Amino acid sequence: MSIDKQLRDELLQHAESLKTPPEIESRVYLSYQNDFLQKKGRLFMKKRLVSGIIAVAILIPTAALATPYLADQIFGSSQTIIERGGTQEDYQEIEKFFQEAKSKLTEEEYAEFSAIMKQLMDLKIKITDENGVMHEDQLTAEERKQFEEILPQKAAPFFEKVRGDK
Repeated sequence: MSIDKQLRDELLQHAESLKTPPEIESRVYLSYQNDFLQKKGRLFMKKRLVSGIIAVAILIPTAALATPYLADQIFGSSQTIIERGGTQEDYQEIEKFFQEAKSKLTEEEYAEFSAIMKQLMDLKIKITDENGVMHEDQLTAEERKQFEEILPQKAAPFFEKVRGDK
């Protein structure tokens, strides 16, 4: 038998006969428990971080799709335009214009502008048939005056502000 093997066997027998003091045993146990809890906490944080990223990735596109069109506030829906001889492309152009107006006008100006446009569009919808032809003779005298003079004059400064910045 080689000396290395003999030495190893002797050391193993001696190590088996040794007793660990209770204070060292408790310190090792507490250290192990502390390390375990720290690793568990990091794992929990990683799971929460991944969950948060996934939630944001799902919610942001959903919120973007859920926002109402600005033109819907004026017309009610794209169906109103289509019923009056317009197309979906016309509706998208109108929506684009309202988005541009909202970005270039102040809150108060945009509120006033959208109220004027709502009145004007209500009158236009009233006199437009399903082929897109306008019949102004269907308006009362007061409505005609509003349609031809008052509303366009009120809306003109807003149009200049929105289109003038280009």
